[in-house]
Amino acid sequence: MTNDKRLLEVLVAIGNISNDRRLGFGQKLERILREVVNCMQAKSGSIMLLKGRKTLEVVASTRPELIGVKQRLDEESPSSWVVRNKAPFYTDRTTESKNLQKRFDHYEKDAFLVVPIISNNKVIGVLNVTEKIGADIFEKEEQEMLLRVAGQVISALENQRLIESLRKSRRTVQKKNRELMKLEALKTDLFNMLIHDLKGPISELVANLDILSYTVSDENRPYVESAQTGCDTLYRMVSNLLDLARLEEGNLKLLYEKIDPKDLIKEALARLFGLCKTKELRFVEKFSPAETGGFFWGDRGVLLRVLQNLLANAIQYSPPGETIEVGFHYLKSPEIEFFVKDHGPGVPAESQEAIFDKYIQLEKKKNGRMYTTGLGLTFCKMAVEAHRGKIGVKSETQKGSRFWFVLPLEHKEAGRPKR
Repeated sequence: MTNDKRLLEVLVAIGNISNDRRLGFGQKLERILREVVNCMQAKSGSIMLLKGRKTLEVVASTRPELIGVKQRLDEESPSSWVVRNKAPFYTDRTTESKNLQKRFDHYEKDAFLVVPIISNNKVIGVLNVTEKIGADIFEKEEQEMLLRVAGQVISALENQRLIESLRKSRRTVQKKNRELMKLEALKTDLFNMLIHDLKGPISELVANLDILSYTVSDENRPYVESAQTGCDTLYRMVSNLLDLARLEEGNLKLLYEKIDPKDLIKEALARLFGLCKTKELRFVEKFSPAETGGFFWGDRGVLLRVLQNLLANAIQYSPPGETIEVGFHYLKSPEIEFFVKDHGPGVPAESQEAIFDKYIQLEKKKNGRMYTTGLGLTFCKMAVEAHRGKIGVKSETQKGSRFWFVLPLEHKEAGRPKR
């Protein structure tokens, strides 16, 4: 059989072995080595791969007892020399290789050929054959053939390594995902439990402070009012947390009803009167009398909290003694727009979209003010979008901010009357 035919047959065989998904990595190496040894018309051979930077390890051998044997690269041996020099090593009885000719006693013949297995210009192992059948010599053509076969072995090794690496990575990612999902579920359950349990004592505080406000002396009334304002703010924050979780999970069901926008705004203002009074601020209502008789459809409780959050934000960032404008008007499209305008420091243009994200805290400005949105604006965005609406802000630095949200006038649901 010619060398070209032998080469072709062994390359086809190696390709088939490499693509056989039923075989493990070690099985593939053993079968590939068997094909290589037969092709080279030899009896013995082995494949050694680098383990770390300084050690070679036998991973396949015609002598099973040698599998797992390790060899340091600083040892004087043919395999170590091949790795260090990135070149083939060949010896037989006609050559002199001095100490590199160190061999195991069980070898009967002298011809010994070792070629490097190279990937991305780096030696990753060696392939060696010995015990030539017939004449004790590997001809030049046979040496070149083993080099070409080693190139095919590289492909087989790298493909298998890649597959194993991907499988391992996938298993690791899947395991971590399962752990993260369990942790997230535990965290969500704990979060919901704590937040839900907070509503009880906060409600009790609000109720008792309300009773106390009727009996306290004028001298102590500001303290009670301040405590009421703080409790109202805390209750609103807790409600935002609960409803945000429900909105994200799709579990907050909107209860649509017919709403008078003027009444909605007045109720929101009334609930924040104490907070506004503390900073000596003044609310200014901006809607035309001609527009106060219209109605729209929405969840009153949810939209009331949207307005409260926007108003509380305006109060927080307004200088004492300023005015806050709040109102609504109808658009040419069948929509209604609500707005809250303050005269605070404003929101930088590059941050006007980010402030609606969860847990966003903007950088300090020169006046030392920290812009923190917490969860209020996030809740507003999700609540408005749940109503098929949209929300935004128009602001200029040191010229105040105008927060707005637009809602459809009609609620498209079977059996629901239209405006």
